[in-house]
Formats: sequence, structure tokens, C-alpha cells
Amino acid sequence: MTVSYDREKQHSNIRKVAPDGSLSPSGIVVNDITPRVTEWIPKLLDELLPSSLHTIRKFICEIDPQILRHGRYGSVLPVLHDKTLGYGRRRSNDPTQVWSDSEAEAVDYQNSLVEFATKYAEPSKDDLSTYHQQRYQKLKQLLTTVGTGRGSMNGGLESLAKGPVRVHQELDETPQSITLILDGESWTDLSDRSTGVRALAAIVVLGSAFDVRLIISPTLDATLERDYPNWYDAHLSLTERADGSCMETVSDGEETLDKQLKQVWDIIKELPEVSGRLRLLGNLPVNGEREYRDLKQDDEIGVKSGTIGRYIVDLEERGLVDIDRRGRYNSASLTSLGQLAVEEFLTADYRLIHPSQSTLETALTLTPQSDAGTVYRAQASTEGGDGLPPTATAEEWLATTGSPANGNSYVQWLNGPSDVLDAWGMHQRYGASRRNPGVNLADDLLSKFDDGRVSYLSCFDDDLLVISQWGGPLPTLGRIAGALLSNKALSKILSPSALGNEFEEIDDAVVDKLDEKAGDILRWGHQIGWFSEDEEQYDDWKDRISTVRSLCLEKVGELTNSDDVEARTELFRDLQGLIASATQLYYTIDVDVTINVRMPDTGMLVRDDKRLNDFLDFARYTVPKQSVYGIHSGYRMLLEDREQKLKMRLPYDVDEADPTMHLTASWVFSGPTMTDLKADIEEAIEREAGEIREAIADGTETAPVMEIPVQISNTYTATRELIEEFATSKGYEVSYRGDIHERDDDLERLTRLFLRVLGTADRPHRACPSDVAEAMLHIARSTRSFDFISIKDISYGLSQLPTDRLLPELPPTATKLLKTLLNSPDPLGRSAIIEKAGISGSSYDRYINELAAWDIIEPTESGGRRQWEAHLEPWWSPQSHHEEPFGEPDPDTAIIDATFARDIGSRVLCHYISHYDLPELEEVYMSGLCPISPDDDIRVLFTRHARLSRWWAFLWGAYADESELKTGPSEVSPSSTGMIRLGRLEVDTPQSHLREVSSMPSD
Repeated sequence: MTVSYDREKQHSNIRKVAPDGSLSPSGIVVNDITPRVTEWIPKLLDELLPSSLHTIRKFICEIDPQILRHGRYGSVLPVLHDKTLGYGRRRSNDPTQVWSDSEAEAVDYQNSLVEFATKYAEPSKDDLSTYHQQRYQKLKQLLTTVGTGRGSMNGGLESLAKGPVRVHQELDETPQSITLILDGESWTDLSDRSTGVRALAAIVVLGSAFDVRLIISPTLDATLERDYPNWYDAHLSLTERADGSCMETVSDGEETLDKQLKQVWDIIKELPEVSGRLRLLGNLPVNGEREYRDLKQDDEIGVKSGTIGRYIVDLEERGLVDIDRRGRYNSASLTSLGQLAVEEFLTADYRLIHPSQSTLETALTLTPQSDAGTVYRAQASTEGGDGLPPTATAEEWLATTGSPANGNSYVQWLNGPSDVLDAWGMHQRYGASRRNPGVNLADDLLSKFDDGRVSYLSCFDDDLLVISQWGGPLPTLGRIAGALLSNKALSKILSPSALGNEFEEIDDAVVDKLDEKAGDILRWGHQIGWFSEDEEQYDDWKDRISTVRSLCLEKVGELTNSDDVEARTELFRDLQGLIASATQLYYTIDVDVTINVRMPDTGMLVRDDKRLNDFLDFARYTVPKQSVYGIHSGYRMLLEDREQKLKMRLPYDVDEADPTMHLTASWVFSGPTMTDLKADIEEAIEREAGEIREAIADGTETAPVMEIPVQISNTYTATRELIEEFATSKGYEVSYRGDIHERDDDLERLTRLFLRVLGTADRPHRACPSDVAEAMLHIARSTRSFDFISIKDISYGLSQLPTDRLLPELPPTATKLLKTLLNSPDPLGRSAIIEKAGISGSSYDRYINELAAWDIIEPTESGGRRQWEAHLEPWWSPQSHHEEPFGEPDPDTAIIDATFARDIGSRVLCHYISHYDLPELEEVYMSGLCPISPDDDIRVLFTRHARLSRWWAFLWGAYADESELKTGPSEVSPSSTGMIRLGRLEVDTPQSHLREVSSMPSD
């Protein structure tokens, strides 16, 4: 492993000391240095942290000692980045420049170190609030994992070199001493040379800033000299020389990396594509390991279980795989060479790419957070499916499903078109609509799938997302069941290591506390279907459930348009049971399930009562079945009325202090006007309240309460929460209130901007959560370097959205013009705008003055030529702190007295009167130059004129008061949240009649 550096030459101070040699009392000593950097670098960084805090606090004092008192450290960061990295201010001023993941992690480390030093270095952790304790822990984790591959961006040694090492290299007057005591046994027994190379490279990186002293036993010394002769000669053989040893230069590093790539290619090209070894290699995680028993069940690998062990040993001998034989079950992980092989030379369909066809930029996209570990292989390619360009939008990528008739899978892993919208980014984007457990409704303009039978699956951090397109109740149930119990899900999520070979891993420690075996808990508690005593071994259960799934999906095709009511009813019952069984299983292993049902044309429900009733019945009968109370199926406790089924249950007690069920799945229904159906959906699910079992309804039997929230995900409150969640996850704050002044980047102000830019005339208080999430993802990957998210950051994030998402009521050419200016770091003139936006001169002339009238673009003069720059928040917005335009007033629109400078009516309406011949406006308005504000009168005015109405959301979001933001205009706003409550808790009756277990399997 080689690290590239941006300095011409680096000197490394590394020397051996005798095991009994004297150690500096002020130095840092780290024992048991193994070849695995993930084991010892965090310990070293933890030991180094007090010194790093002292160094950075001294640096802050040199800039402004008051910062340590008031804690506002934004001014420190660009100075620090300039001094240590040489690009702090330059990159902050140019949002088009993008950091690599390693550079971003180094900057993240430096930012976090400054925050930790100013806010958390002095007070006791126990004195902090809950939020700040969590923030303290998050910062501490980031500061001690940088450069290990498990940091905030999964960066490697370059993050270590440009993060903590560079800080001490530039800011310490004299190198600090670090003593590393190498663990001889782990080094001499190491079979993977590349792991040792990486550890030695890490030591060299440390030597560029510290006085590194190595304590090595004579045996290990001989081993290092034999196994790593070049490194040994360069660093330890020169111990006695005054000039020490030197680090590799940039060209040296690149040359070594080229050699490694060639080495990997020479190894991997010898693996036959049809042998299964490449598929095995590609299904090992880039970071982490997988047990043999999971690999044997992995359908994507597709080799006989008895072959797995032999293939892994073969890959180990080639230096691509490490084997951990210490646990009960052997596990395999990729070596650094194996990672290069997967990242650089292996396609998503497990074919080899020749080196001349691959670049360092087309690698497997690592997850951007340390806690975002994927449970499946998510390879990002440089092109979209079926020839989509790299610039495909998220919706274009998702809709290009391919056809199962052409070999594409019915269930596909969710992936994306870019480094921001990669597998993890798409998971966040499409998971953003789930704001609460229960039912979430999202207005969203969706692209229709090329093949509606395809569903997508995504799982990160025990958070499972299923995306299916509505195709009627029966096909949709089949698609969801097929995805939840697909071979992909069984191979990667519902795996033997997750469930246990005999399901002993379910429900954590609950099984140990109950006098029941795991099989009975699943069968009579969770009510898992098709699970008799014959299926209590994982292999047997997988065979049975796969067979049932296949049979049901086969029947979906046969019965979707059939008149056989009895057969259709039975199939509905089976599919409902499959989905409920699946979500119960996911619940037992602590995986949160979200099912997103997409409806590109919600208008078809409004136009057709039968289709609407089918959809409402789907929600009514499906949603309540996904519930649980402890280890007990909520549906079986509350709604089941078949006597035989009621007898096959485990006894239960209801805790009066906690009488509410949990939901095993959350639902997202999305479509262009989906929120209009909120009342209908609530009413449909509430009808289930009338189906509660009679014994519970009359109070003779006790049962927990089922609560199903129904929430609109597009509201002001939901948008505000989403912004805060993304900001917090990246360590940024969104608002700060000092003793006197309020900061510009107040959370409400940021939220208003989202509503204004993403809202529509009939829904000015709605912002699509997927668009909000995508914009925030762009902000997180941008070059911003301060601790607060600003209006400029939000504008940058919004400018990265597809053109049709910005001010969606404007014509596409107008938003192309605006987007071009937003993405430009410098003002642009007419010809440059036309060229970059790809619009005609007539389109430019048609819309330039309209955009200028609203002051979201403003003119500037350069060399006697007019140019334009964009501001998504105009100067006249009540939230803005500007009292006059950013640039010179446009003579075409500045035709009124300055008295009305902040009155939107004065500036905009004069423009419309002058350019669009609106005599009634001129008669009413120009006669008195009266100020206009967005009350009922101006709403009527805007509704009357199309050119005004398309700007209504932009105006309303600026002037609506906070209560209106939450509720929306009264004529268009249903209640944003609702709670459906099923069941009652009245009396405590014995449950002795339960579990008269027969030999029949549960269904």
C-alpha cells in the first residue's frame, strides 16, 4: 500500500531501539503493534489525542484566543486547511472542485479536531447534555479511526497522512516521540504479505512527523529484513545515519501503485471467469468479513457448498483473501490486493476489465460513513444500465430496470449513477420519505419503470429498503414478497449467521430467557408461516420458503386477471402470510424494514373508483399485519378470529406500562399527488378497527394496542427534521443563537428555501423528501469547510438537482438558465449562458428578465458587458439580511421609488406590467404604487395570471408565518399527521386457552 504525497520530498524519522532501551517519559508508547492497522492505529490516535488537542488549541490561540471562550471556530478552519493542506480557501471558494474520499476524511478529521478542542476538551463528559454526549462520542470515534479504512469516508493511509500527521508536522516545533512495540508472533505468522506492507507504510507515514522508535525482537528483526527487504533497507538499515530515511515522492508512489495494479492483474487474470472464484471474490465485502456458512448459502456465488472452502484457500494462496480460523465458523476477508482486484478489475456482473479499460476513478464506491456498512456487494459502474449516460438522474437510473426476459433479475440491488448517488446515496435518497414507523405519504414526480415487475432491494446498517411499483394489489403483493424473500435477501440478509443454523440467533437474548426453543417462538409466537418442525434447520427452511415463494409468484401470473374468486382469495392470503412472515423474521434479527410502493400515476386512482378501492383495500389488509408485541404476532393477538389459529399461540402478558405493539415494517406510498389520499387511507385502515376480535372488543380478553401513524412526508416539519438529520450525521450544525445576534443559517430559513424552490402553486408547503435528501447528499460531499450549513450551501445542493426539480412550475428552459448560473463560480454573459445551458437565444431573451424580476439572478458589469449571477434567496426575502440588491439594479425592472425597495409587489409587478401588457394591474397598482403582501388578495391576483401563479410557492415560502408553514394554506392542506388506534386495554384475563398446539404447521 503506497501513499501519494503533494510535497517534493518527505523525511521519515524511524529507528530501532533495544527492547531494554530507555524511553522518553513524555513519549507515547503503544504495545502489541500487529500487521493490521485497524487494530493499533486507533489505539495510537487515542493516545495521541491529548497532544493533538494541545497543538490545535495553541494554533487557535494564535489566531484568536477568544474562540476558545465563545466556541465559534468557523474562521479557524480555512486557515488551518491552507497551512496544512494548501487548499482550504481555494476549494471553499470553488464548489466545482471535489475532494477524494481520503482528502475529505482528512479535512473531516481536522474540522472535528477543532470542534473537539473548542467545545469538549475542558468540561467533563458527564456534565454534557445527552446531545453533546452523543456528539462527543461521534467526534472521538472519528478522531481515532481516521486512515484505518473505517473512518468517516473509509479513507486509507492518505487520510492519516493528511489528517493527524500533517497537523503535527506543520504545527509542532519539534517532533514528538512515539514508541511502537511490535508483536513478534503476529508478524512472523502473517501469511498475507500485503497486510504487512500496509502496516509498514503506516509507520513510514508516522515517521514524517514524529520521532518513531521501534522495539523489535531479534527474531522479528530478521523476519522483517527477510520479508520486506526494500522497506528494511530504506528505513531500518539507515538508523545510524544522520539524515534518516526518506519517504517516497509522488512519482515514486504512483509508480509503486502502478506496479501493484499490474501485480493484481497478473494474479486475477489467471482466474477463469466461469470457475466461480471471481463471483466469490466479488461477494466479499471491501471492509469486513463473511463466514463460510453464509458464503455457501449465497445464491449470487452459485457454486456448490463443498467447493467454497477450496476456492477460498486458493484465493488465499494467491494473496487475495485472508482466512480467520479462530472462531467457531471460519470467515474470509479481502486483503489489500483483493480489494484492488474487486475495485479496479471486476465488473458488477463479475467479468474482468482489462487495465487499459479501467481507471482509479471507477472503483467500488465505499460507503461515506463509518457506520454505513453494507451487507451486500454494491458496485458502482461508470455508466447507467442499458447505456444510460453517467449524468443520468436518480429517477432515470431507477426506471431503467431492464427486462427479466432479457436476463435481468426480477429483484435487483439498488444502485446509482454517480459517486454521490451511489448505492448508499440512493438508499438515503429513497429512504428519506420514511419519517416515522407506520404509513408515510410522499408527493413525488416518479418515472415509470421500464418493467414494472422489477423490484429493488437495499440494506445498510440493519435498515432494509424495498422499492416496488404499484401494479394492482395482487401483483404488488407478489413483488414485495418476492423481494423480501428473494435469493438476494436470503443470501445476504436472512443468512445463517444472522438467524443461526437452528434459528438460535433470533430475538437476541430473548430465547435464553424463555422456556421455549427457537422453533416454537417463531412458529407459535411470531407466527412464521410454512415453518413446521421439519424446517427448524436453516437449510431446510430456506428450501421450503423458496419453494413456497416460487409457487406463489407463479400463481400471480396466472390469477392476476382471473375470475376465479376462490383461487385469488387463497393467493391473497398466502402472499399476505409470506410478507408478514418475512417482516417478522427481519424483526427478530433487528433489521428495520421499509417498503416503498411507487405509483407514477396517482391520477388513475382518482379517475377509477375500482382502482382506488383496490389500493385502499391493499393498505387496509396489508399494513396492520406487520405488527409484533415482544415475540408475538400483533395480528394474531388482535385481529385473528379463526379458533384453530387462536389456539396455536404462546401465552402472553400485556405490560400496562408499555401496552403498544411495534410495527415490523414501515410503508411509503409515493406518487405525484399521493398526499391527497391521506384521509382515504386513514379511513381504510381504521375500518380494520371494526374487525377486532369480539373478545377484545367487549373487554373480556386483553391485548396490546396497535397504533399506526399516517404521516405526510413532504411537510415543513418533515423537511426541517430531514435537514437536521443529514446535518447532524455529517457533524454540521444548522442553527446557532448567540447572546445578541442570530446567525444567518437558522434552520427555519434553510427549510423555507427548500419549500420555495421545490414547492408548487397548489402545494407551496411541500418539499419532496427525496429531493431534499439528494441536495443534502451533495452538500455533504461538497468542499464546504465550516461548521454551520449556510444558505449558500443549500443553494449549492439544490443547484445539483435535475433541472425539472428546481422551481418545477417554470418552463424547462428557464430552469436550465437558472441552474447554469447557480453552477457557475463566476458571473456569465449572454453567449456563455446560452452555450452552457444548451438553450436558444430566443429562450434566453424570453426568460432572463423574468428571473431578474424576482432577483434570483442579478446583473453585474464586467468590461462594459452585462453579466449575470444567481442567488436562490433574493435580497428582498424577509429572512435575508440584505437591504438592497446584490448587484446593480436592472433598469428594466427598477422603475419605482426606493421607498418600496423590499416590497415584492413593487419590483415584480412593475416588471410584469411593463413586459406582458397587463392593463388591469397597471390601473390598480401603478396608480398608487401600493405595497402588496401575500395575503388573500394577492393570492387571487397570482391565480388569475399564469406567469405569476407559477411563482406563488416561491413567494409564499418567504412570507408565510411559521404556523402557516406547518399547516399550509388552508384550502390545500389536510392534517399532516394522524394516528390510527386499534384495540383496547381493559382487563387482565388468563391466557390458559392459548397454545393447544396441533401437529399442523402454521400458515
